Amino acid sequence: MSFELSVNLEYMFHEAGERLEDRMAAAAAAGFTKVEIFTTGNRDVPSLKAALGASGCQLISVVTDPRHRLIERDTHEAFREMFRIAAQEAVELGCRNLVVPSGPAVPYMRRPMQLEIVAEAMASLLPIAEELDVTILLEPVNTRHDHPGVLFSMTEDAVKVAEMVNSPRVRLLYDMYHSITEGEDPTVILPAVAQWLGHVQIADAPGRGEPGSAKVDWPAMLRLIASVGYTGPIGIECSPTRPTAEALAYIQQLCA
Repeated sequence: MSFELSVNLEYMFHEAGERLEDRMAAAAAAGFTKVEIFTTGNRDVPSLKAALGASGCQLISVVTDPRHRLIERDTHEAFREMFRIAAQEAVELGCRNLVVPSGPAVPYMRRPMQLEIVAEAMASLLPIAEELDVTILLEPVNTRHDHPGVLFSMTEDAVKVAEMVNSPRVRLLYDMYHSITEGEDPTVILPAVAQWLGHVQIADAPGRGEPGSAKVDWPAMLRLIASVGYTGPIGIECSPTRPTAEALAYIQQLCA
């Protein structure tokens, strides 16, 4: 059982400083050749591209702007414009995965209707995704601790939208930390959504520390991920409890 690992530079390798370029070099020195970041907005894309080349790292995913209120149709045009820019910058960096958040839910509209409107927004991105050859990753995140008020709080929310859009360009980003924190059981959820998996991310729970810092049985969870047929990289999106390279040594060993 082996997996390649990618590391989110927003959370890790802070020892190297504030610049993502320097964190990228530190990640490469620690043996990681795949990295992830949040948005490219207001960032020096040519500098990031040069750093990727110098470090030998591959950018696995970037996140689009999460502030769009997608349950309101009059936001969809601006959402598409934002997505095109984000996708163009991702492609410039050699990245083909765009994480697209759901935006907030509202209390005055039935949940199925909200999901339907968000599915319309996602479907409207398909021509851009086809043109630029990128994949849209829908990510559920927990509302209990990290992201109160978001629409995609349960894995089923994102899967329902993916089903409505019904395109190979729209896949699920399953973050095990968010799933567990929201009260889901990965042994039940992962087999049920395996056909939609586009990417998997992990952190320990509770606390979102590095794997091995809390209560999750990581050998068992890695076997579970392998058992559903997932063979892509596993993204680590944690807040290390000690120096990053040291903190990640355990999961590196397990995945080697």
